[in-house]
Amino acid sequence: MAAIEELDDKALLELSGHTDAAGVLSVYVNADPGGDRNAAAIDLKNRYRELRRRVAEEGPAERRREVVAALDRLGPEVEELATPIESGRGRIAFAALGDDWVVRLDSQMPVPNRVVLDDGPFVHPLLELLDEGRPAGVVLVSSDEARLLEWRLGRLRQVSQLEQEDLEAPHERAGQIGGGPAGQYNTPMREQRKARERAWAQRFLDRVAETVTNLTEERRWERILVSGGDQWAEILAGKLPEPLRDRVIRDTRVLAGLDDSGLLAAVTERLHAEHTASERRLLEQVLDAGLSKKGALGLSQVAGALNEGRVAHLVYDPEVRYVGSVDADGTLYADTETGVRRHTPEPRLNERLVERALATGARVSPIEGAGAGVLGDAGGIGALLRW
Repeated sequence: MAAIEELDDKALLELSGHTDAAGVLSVYVNADPGGDRNAAAIDLKNRYRELRRRVAEEGPAERRREVVAALDRLGPEVEELATPIESGRGRIAFAALGDDWVVRLDSQMPVPNRVVLDDGPFVHPLLELLDEGRPAGVVLVSSDEARLLEWRLGRLRQVSQLEQEDLEAPHERAGQIGGGPAGQYNTPMREQRKARERAWAQRFLDRVAETVTNLTEERRWERILVSGGDQWAEILAGKLPEPLRDRVIRDTRVLAGLDDSGLLAAVTERLHAEHTASERRLLEQVLDAGLSKKGALGLSQVAGALNEGRVAHLVYDPEVRYVGSVDADGTLYADTETGVRRHTPEPRLNERLVERALATGARVSPIEGAGAGVLGDAGGIGALLRW
């Protein structure tokens, strides 16, 4: 299987643009070991059988025979995606029915079961997966140690580790001073030791903050989960540069004591919750930008902005099938809009919108339910603009 981590905008654009006269089969399989694998395999088989039945009953007889034969040929490979021998909680395959073009991907993040036959790949669940799975920094910090890890697409790996230096104490003046509760002695030595430990801890956290800052820029972390109990998480967050503090997810739990699987589960759960919340904030941001004429709302405005290369961040509801057309130069039109050049209806307008966004360097975020919620009046589609 191909490495899903290697999919950049160029690769996604190439993938989305691949077409086949006989059709392209897109299969998504939820193979999460925490779920019922038998149920997932049965559901996949039922979806595939239903697709084959529909194909066998629709269209010209010659095409039906060709497509059904191709589906029968690919059937064993599709069933294999749901078996334990394959890797990944989420498994994805795209296969052209007319030739031997096949792309297979796996992820440690689950995907919902989907079986789709279209002129090209059905990429929207993949885009949702990649959007949520963007790299995040994870910092497990205490007064004397910090582990810096990167979470990406359901995987967690360590990228750096810092330890407090053991410094030999300077000469300390002994002797008892002052009073205090019975049995407690306040000495210059004890006070000096406490002051020295506080200074060491502050210098150590300064080093950690500097390392986190450098890694965030180098690895393009958009989120930084900091775990260190109530005390250390807050102190470290305060030492980061102002622009990074908004990216910090403060986790007051002490996660450093968990084993690898427990740590991965805890981090993934927290990042998933944060992603859900960030999607809500993004929808509100797009709506506010559109209402203030600094963004685009609705298919017509978004298509126009994409044509002009002004979109910085495209947001759409993947459950909505947008209707429009494309002219010979690739200009996008919404619904029944007309242009100077002749244009033809585009049955895969969703894919064309995504491809235009990727081709112009825009970020793409499919958000299910956008059309029934915040962006309901805009048909579930909007964009933040560059200008």
